[in-house]
Amino acid sequence: MKLLLALAALLSAALVLAVACASADHHDGGVADAPATPTGIRWTDYQGVAIPLTDQGPRTYTPSVAAGFDPSPAGAAVAAIVHTIRMSLAPDGAWAQIAAAELAPGPGKDTWATARVLFSITHPADSASAPRILGYSVDEYGPGQHAQVTVFTAYPDASLAATRTVVVWMGEDWRLQLPDPHSTQRLVQTISQIPEKAVRLEKAR
Repeated sequence: MKLLLALAALLSAALVLAVACASADHHDGGVADAPATPTGIRWTDYQGVAIPLTDQGPRTYTPSVAAGFDPSPAGAAVAAIVHTIRMSLAPDGAWAQIAAAELAPGPGKDTWATARVLFSITHPADSASAPRILGYSVDEYGPGQHAQVTVFTAYPDASLAATRTVVVWMGEDWRLQLPDPHSTQRLVQTISQIPEKAVRLEKAR
């Protein structure tokens, strides 16, 4: 199962969202011109997909919670990546705990949870189709408020995807904010190359 396409499918079922990309030129919250690359990057497997752990977070990482991200553009970006992967692939026995700890409350979370109970995830992603996280760009950043992060991902068939995510600062940490069920904002786009401005996180082969 492709991580970000799995997320898109899940959100589509729950929120009736389209698959495309939101513009990265929207500057309402202020843009981090040159977000620092996270330091101390190492990788851990989650349900068949490699996700980054960094000095900017998460400082707490267990099967049921990933928490403790820096209040910075890099911390927000890593939180967006980690939370997106974990909520997308969380198995049946863990998704509710992950949702409680890593998703921001609101209509998007409520609708997603209602849809999640209708299907089952019991096995890790197939390694033959597992995506790789290549990097990110921070398109909007409001210190101590919210960040809009585009995550860039590669798949075994050489296709590339850009996925728009939003995290909000709550309880001294970043949480993933799922779209409102009535939103028509586009989330995912197939792309031909990673933008030059992207912060690279690609795991060494």
